[in-house]
Amino acid sequence: MSQETRPLAGLPGADRTLLAHPPLELAVAEFRTAPREEELSADSALRFKERLAELGVTFVRMEPIQQQRLSLNVQAGVAASPQVKVGTRGWLFVSADGATQMSLLPEAVVYQTSRYNRWSVTMRPTIEAVVTAMNELQPTPLVMRIGVRYVNRLVDTTASTAQSWIPHLNEHFLGPLCHKDLGVHVRASQQQVELVFSDTQGALVRHGPFLDATAGGSSSYLIDIDVFDTEPLRFDEANLVERIEVLNRTAATLFQAVLKPDYLKYLQSIDVEEQSNTGASA
Repeated sequence: MSQETRPLAGLPGADRTLLAHPPLELAVAEFRTAPREEELSADSALRFKERLAELGVTFVRMEPIQQQRLSLNVQAGVAASPQVKVGTRGWLFVSADGATQMSLLPEAVVYQTSRYNRWSVTMRPTIEAVVTAMNELQPTPLVMRIGVRYVNRLVDTTASTAQSWIPHLNEHFLGPLCHKDLGVHVRASQQQVELVFSDTQGALVRHGPFLDATAGGSSSYLIDIDVFDTEPLRFDEANLVERIEVLNRTAATLFQAVLKPDYLKYLQSIDVEEQSNTGASA
C-alpha cells in the first residue's frame, strides 16, 4: 500500500514516527467470513498451523476452542428435556512466549498480540500469511466484517489525580475533568465516542482516566480504539489486507487526535525514562 494512503472518510494522516516506548496493551485484527462448516477438524487446524509456519508465522501450541450447545427435546405430553453438548468449534494457536494468539473459527479469524512494534512489522506480515493459508486450505467466497482494535494505556506514576491528564489530552475529549466544580472530584471516567464514516465503516473510541493498581495507584489513561468495516465483499487476498491496513491508519489518526501535539512528541522522544507510556503507531 502506498505511503500516501489516507485513513477513512478523508481524515488527516497520522504522524508515522515510531513511539520511543510503544508497548501496547493489546493489538487485535479480525475478519469474519461466511461460515464454511459447523466445526473445524483437528486435521484442518494442523494443516493451517503448518502452512503458517511455512509462511514464517510460528505457533507452538494448538488448543481446541470448545462451545456448549443447549438443545431441547420436545414431545407432546412429555416434559422438555434439555441436553448440553460440548463440541470443538475452532482452535486457538499460541506463540512460544504466550504474547501472541490466534483464534480460528469456521466464521472468523482473530489475531491478537501484546508485543507490538508497528503495523508493517508486527501485523501485516502475519495477516498476509493468515489470509494466504485460509484461501489455500479452506476457501471462503465472502468476507462479512473486518476490524482492528488497539488498547492503549498511558501511564504516569506521578499522576496523583485524574486531572493530571488535562495538560496532555485534547480538550474536546476531557469531558467532566474540565468541569469547574466537579472536575477535581473525578476519580475515574469512561466515555465512548461512536464515529460513522460511511454506511458500513465506523469506529468506537473508549477512553478515560482510572486508578491503576499496577502503577502504584496513580491515575492512568485508557484509549481503546476499535475501527471496523462491515461491507460484504468477495474474498480477495490483496484487497482484504489493504482494507485492514486502511483501518489501521484510521486507528492511528484517532489515537493521535486524543492527545495534544506536545504530548505526542513526548511519547516519540527517545529520552523517556521517568515515565512508562504506551500508544498506537501505524
